[in-house]
Amino acid sequence: MDYRLSVIIITWNSRRDVAPCLDSVLVSTGHMSAEIIVVDNGSTDGTRGILQSYGAQIRFIPLDKNKGVAFARNIGLKAAKGELFWILDVDTVVNKNAIDGMVTFLADNPGCGLCACRLQSGNGEVQDSCRRLPYPAHKIRNILSEITGRTALLKCFHEKIKKRNERQFYRRELSGSEPFEAEYVIGACQMFRRSVLDDVDYLDDKIFYGPEDADFCLRIYRKGYKIICLPRYHIIHHYNRMSGKKILSRMSYLHLKGLIYFYFKHKYSYRKNNGQKT
Repeated sequence: MDYRLSVIIITWNSRRDVAPCLDSVLVSTGHMSAEIIVVDNGSTDGTRGILQSYGAQIRFIPLDKNKGVAFARNIGLKAAKGELFWILDVDTVVNKNAIDGMVTFLADNPGCGLCACRLQSGNGEVQDSCRRLPYPAHKIRNILSEITGRTALLKCFHEKIKKRNERQFYRRELSGSEPFEAEYVIGACQMFRRSVLDDVDYLDDKIFYGPEDADFCLRIYRKGYKIICLPRYHIIHHYNRMSGKKILSRMSYLHLKGLIYFYFKHKYSYRKNNGQKT
């Protein structure tokens, strides 16, 4: 059976998030031909039991261990049968308006290669989900901002770094309602056509955890498509667990490793190609 929309979700020790996410997706896609594919990255906290309880409502693909974000998402993408693919983080709660808005926009705008909606917390705080490509200067300032924010003696430097750091985000555009083009949108919410994936190829699974989303958007852009955010629609994104990692942790190490790989893969040429300032 072919579907209009394939929703690809990956889980890893996601017991607290998985049921609210799946329940919202099931309700919000009930009016269309959709499939939900969940790839579990070796959870050990009871996530798999919850997934199995959904039975035929989802397609559950278990992996024997955590093989990374891109690897798991590629498993889901290869299994998908839809015309449209929607990569979605498990720590989200979605709604029908956002889904319909993105589906309609892709149908009406063939030049859009990938679109996303606004992400916000449960209390309405808008998140920095649309960003400039991860230039080294951005990442250095991210780390400095984190360090200075934790140390009272460095608070005066923290505000200066934080202000300079804002250049990598699209906060003004996200506060409006008009569609806008971004360099990349984070992988928590990315919708695109099957034809775009055929043109661009799968996520780079040499990147375990970030910035596989930026790499994917950059490759889409280089094929002549646009990356578009639709801020008039929103979904809730709790943005937790791995996103709240410590500076010195295994996930931080893997993220840094992915960034270095990204820089050498593109040889910094993405800065010139996109014509953006850091």
